[in-house]
Amino acid sequence: MFLVSGPRIPVYCNRRTFLRRAGLVALSIPTLPALGCVPDRPRQLGRGFEFGSGAITRPVLLPWSVDAVRIVTPPPELPVTYVSMGRREIYIDFDFREQVYWELRAHISVSTGVWRIPLPGDPENRPIQPGDELREFEELSIRHWDASREPTVGDIRILRGDLGNVTVAFDCAPISGGGAWFSAGPINILQCPGAADGLCREDFMSIGTARRHPERECSGQGQPVELLTWAGSQTEA
Repeated sequence: MFLVSGPRIPVYCNRRTFLRRAGLVALSIPTLPALGCVPDRPRQLGRGFEFGSGAITRPVLLPWSVDAVRIVTPPPELPVTYVSMGRREIYIDFDFREQVYWELRAHISVSTGVWRIPLPGDPENRPIQPGDELREFEELSIRHWDASREPTVGDIRILRGDLGNVTVAFDCAPISGGGAWFSAGPINILQCPGAADGLCREDFMSIGTARRHPERECSGQGQPVELLTWAGSQTEA
């Protein structure tokens, strides 16, 4: 059982109902209701995007910066691990602790319990020295992970399953809140379907370029903007 702390009262949920509710909360930005238990429903995550369908054609888009936008892709279930670059914390499902240790190529300090995790691009056998603030993370239970919190570029989540091909291709999709429309793709990425044997890793990263248009028809070339979402640490060409 998982203890989910909403703004008012704690609610006990099983793994499946918590995860489904967490996905809905992530899509409700900027108005975030309390997490709670709900009856089982199909794994539809909103606006025509069903995780694991092999294509993102009707994305939920949120502004990221003046020249960037992100695709909201809630995990299909509670991650077994979430690494927050902004907070320097790693949230662990302790049933998967040993597997995650190897997946991240991590070292755990015997004296402090701090996780030292290599960053993408680090040499495989590069030692991480104590005090390396970019690569040291405090360990917490996954129950403390806040599904509604904005990701940071470089955040890592590890899910159950194997990486699979997903095509990002959409034409004239509105940004949440209105005021701009975007087109992108096709862009081929890797994502985790969840609820399967094995573990797979996704990083929050830039996957390419989209085009911003001021009008609903998306006529003209538009303005290039960076497109961010969760993807396997190795994207396909």
